[in-house]
Amino acid sequence: MIRKILLFTIFLVGSLAVYAQKQMVSGVVKDSFLGETVVGANVLIKGTLSGVVTDIDGNFSILLDKGKHTLEVSYVGYMSASQDIEVADKPIFLTFNLETVVLDEVSIVGDVARSRETPVAFTTLLPAKIEERLAGQDIPMLLNKTPGVYATQQGGGDGDARITIRGFSQRNVAVMLDGIPVNDMENGWVYWSNWFGLDAVTRSIQVQRGLGASKLALPSVGGTMNILTKGIENKRSLSIEQAVDNNGKLTTNLGYTSGMLKGGWSVTLAGAYKDGPGWVDETSVKAWFFFAKIDKRWGNHITSLTGFGAPQTHTQRSYKRSIAAYDTQYASEQGIADTSFPAIQNQGIAYSQHWGYLQRDAEMWNSDSSERILNPNASRDVLNEKVNTYFKPQFSIRDSWTVNDRLSISNTLYLSLGTGGGQGTRNSLKNTNLITAADVENYPETFRPDEIGQINWQSIYDQNSKPTLTAFGKVYPINDTLSDKLYYSNNYLVQSNNNHQWYGLLSTFSYEVNDEIEWSGGVDLRSYKAEHYMEITDLLGGDYAIDKNDIRNDYDANPLLAIKKVGDKVYYYDDGLVNWGGLFTQVEYKTGNISTFANLTGSVSGYKKIDYFGDSESDWKYKPGFTFKTGANYNISEHSNVFINLGFLSKTRDFKYYFQGYTANFLPDSITKNERVKAIEMGYSYVSKKFSANVNTYYTRWENKPTAQVSGKWDDPVTGTEEYTYGDIPGMDALHIGVEVDFIYKIRHNLDFQGMISLGNWVWDKKINNLQMYTKDGNKPANTLSFDATGIHVGDAAQTQLGANLRYEPIKGLYIEGGGTYFDRYYSDFNPEECTDSLGNPVESWRIPSYLLMDFRAGYRFKLKAYDNLGFTLKFNVLNLFDKIYISDAKNNDTYIQRNFSTFDARSASVFMGGPRQFVLSLKIVLY
Repeated sequence: MIRKILLFTIFLVGSLAVYAQKQMVSGVVKDSFLGETVVGANVLIKGTLSGVVTDIDGNFSILLDKGKHTLEVSYVGYMSASQDIEVADKPIFLTFNLETVVLDEVSIVGDVARSRETPVAFTTLLPAKIEERLAGQDIPMLLNKTPGVYATQQGGGDGDARITIRGFSQRNVAVMLDGIPVNDMENGWVYWSNWFGLDAVTRSIQVQRGLGASKLALPSVGGTMNILTKGIENKRSLSIEQAVDNNGKLTTNLGYTSGMLKGGWSVTLAGAYKDGPGWVDETSVKAWFFFAKIDKRWGNHITSLTGFGAPQTHTQRSYKRSIAAYDTQYASEQGIADTSFPAIQNQGIAYSQHWGYLQRDAEMWNSDSSERILNPNASRDVLNEKVNTYFKPQFSIRDSWTVNDRLSISNTLYLSLGTGGGQGTRNSLKNTNLITAADVENYPETFRPDEIGQINWQSIYDQNSKPTLTAFGKVYPINDTLSDKLYYSNNYLVQSNNNHQWYGLLSTFSYEVNDEIEWSGGVDLRSYKAEHYMEITDLLGGDYAIDKNDIRNDYDANPLLAIKKVGDKVYYYDDGLVNWGGLFTQVEYKTGNISTFANLTGSVSGYKKIDYFGDSESDWKYKPGFTFKTGANYNISEHSNVFINLGFLSKTRDFKYYFQGYTANFLPDSITKNERVKAIEMGYSYVSKKFSANVNTYYTRWENKPTAQVSGKWDDPVTGTEEYTYGDIPGMDALHIGVEVDFIYKIRHNLDFQGMISLGNWVWDKKINNLQMYTKDGNKPANTLSFDATGIHVGDAAQTQLGANLRYEPIKGLYIEGGGTYFDRYYSDFNPEECTDSLGNPVESWRIPSYLLMDFRAGYRFKLKAYDNLGFTLKFNVLNLFDKIYISDAKNNDTYIQRNFSTFDARSASVFMGGPRQFVLSLKIVLY
């Protein structure tokens, strides 16, 4: 026994002696351009076979003998880096910044900000975080934990998300995909349903708040979102992922990246499919996604050919309802008396009024008796009024040329083709078309309780197909040439189509004048043509409809021209044409701890409209715009830096703000002046191994901001008739001021705490006197309108945002994460002309209740010992963990709901309720 103790003591003392001759060397590996950590990088000791791999945070640690060593770091797609060290008595911490092999292409085209260098506020998400947090949501929903960002799913339809940054809607947030702008050329909107599956091939998503660092003349008032896709710089892998949520929606993703092949080739392929119901009643989605990218390195060039698209069909919840329509108890808690509740009430937060039951051909002709009898083969099916079908593939070819050590040039040609639109009803269904509880009580043989609040499709269908029921069903009295078996449809389904052809050229260069000055510039050319029209898709039991909106036809001489059938165009038919030309130049100066830039852009936008039904065509109207931005960053120490940026933007308006309604007539130049944006921003950042933080403050003044067209009614003093009127506001002014803070504290090596604060004060600053109104029928002068919006808070986004998140990794590969985001001071959206009381004083829009959303995420990444090149990732996400009932979107004084009021409170508002608790489970398998 004594011998064993002696041997153990000798062994322990020897081990301690050996350990005393070693020291811990740790560090982090980062992407030198994005400033983000690199997961899975190899850290080797030169001259040996020993080494480690960086973890999920890009960190590594290794025990080394005292003395001199050389550490070499490598990762596929990056240039290797090495560092000589001498290990002594104290631990060593190293930072490796790897440069990608396609750095020139990314820096010239991507407009990506760099940490401690680019003087803007930004947040970057890399694939690991995107995979962990997306959970089947639209891409904007990832960003709700970013200061100043507010994103919602609106009505809850798949792909219908929207995003605001610092109170500015996504129409004023520039979105770029591999440097190519994707905002709609007519209205600036981004339709996220067209980008389903893109997360599978995303290398990074960076959100720059404010005017941003983009060199292009983009409408980035609120911010810029840069999405970069994978390519030649990524390591070889083949992956498949299957996800399912609690609603039964299935999503399958396939991905392949070849990495660098022989001869300088690289191939990136991806495909996805999702199908299933959504959380909103009778909503669903069926969508495909394809992505193909071929890269070729030849000499000093990298040429890329890319094509992707997502053909999809999804049902929507497009219109908000009163609070009591969803939940009467919640409505009562907001101070709404039950006497103000609408007839349709308490339908649940998933309620959608856009669907109902229909039994087509419930009756059939009996050939023997020539009478109508019940059809035994007729089925009772759900029919949804709101269906969106669209396909918007995009193709591009890019050549990046490193001419020499100082000069790089990139040229990109791209093409986007869009087809499809959204389905709705014509004539529009009114609230009286919805089945009420009284209908169920009075006609129990006709209606069921589960039909309350839904469209009475059967009544509409029967009216259209049975001429004896009502006057609507009788044959339209055109002339005797019509058969008495042709029935007239009063209500029918239509699709509003928006097909487009968009092509463009981006040509940029970057030239290092010397070691301190870099000059870049280029040209941005775009041509866009959109075809807008409404076509009949379903006559709902009838044989034809009547439409007289095409003034090219003489309906009095030939009434048959008014007859419209399935596939015919009705109501409107026009083309919108937009041409864009931009020049940009930027100078960057870097010396020591200082980096500065100055950017100047100029653009000319051309607009033209062809109104086929109105038999008119406008000339081209060209409007100039420009942007000036400048900023500086100063690195106080290796841990701290400060920055400041400021800019002025003269922005042309969106297409629709130059024309009178649906006509091809230009509005006067006096009310279509350029929007003007003046902005200044300052920030401070602190970075260390344990704690990092960013603090930003901003001031943005937006002048001459266009708003939605004002509508109203007017009693003509001459004829005594009531006329519908419209007016075009010359422009509104708004002031957006705020402070943003985000930080991360590494409590332990495997325990992180993150937090963020965003406090905004966004208000309107405009008073309009004697706005001239015009009649919609005849376009003649009517009354005038005055209102005062001074000091009223900007609506449609939360002005206070607080967030916290805790992440724990108990063992390698396993993560458990939970957090919450608190939203407050959200003023409902409103029309400016409604913001003034009877005395002419401004009145605040209704402020929705604050709410806290909690999420939970867990996942495990592992490999099987027998298959080291095979990786597995199991993820489980819970959204809205505690099933919080809350309002995500609201409109003040909405006149399109049952029991409408103009009282600037909860009962006057129409709302979308946010989503309930949802679960998503997924398994991903990767072959390396």
